[in-house]
Amino acid sequence: MPAPTGEERRNCHAARDSYFTCLSSNGNDESACTKEKDNYTAVCPATWVSYFAKKKVFDEYKKKLNTEGFIPADELPSKNKQ
Repeated sequence: MPAPTGEERRNCHAARDSYFTCLSSNGNDESACTKEKDNYTAVCPATWVSYFAKKKVFDEYKKKLNTEGFIPADELPSKNKQ
C-alpha cells in the first residue's frame, strides 16, 4: 500500500476531527455519529483509524490524570477493608 498523499492525509484528519467532535458533543454516543464514522473509516487507512482510537483514549486518560491527579493502587480505598 503506497503512502497517502498530502490531500489524502488532510481528508483523513478532517474526517477524524469531524467524527471526534461529533462524539464529544453527543456524549460519546456512536449511534449519533454514524455518518461521520462512515466517512472517517472510508477515507482513512484502517491502521490509522486504530491508531487514532487508541490515541484518543490515551489523551483522555492523560487529561484526567492532569486534572484529578494520580492515586497509587496501594492508596485506593479497598472494598474488603472493614
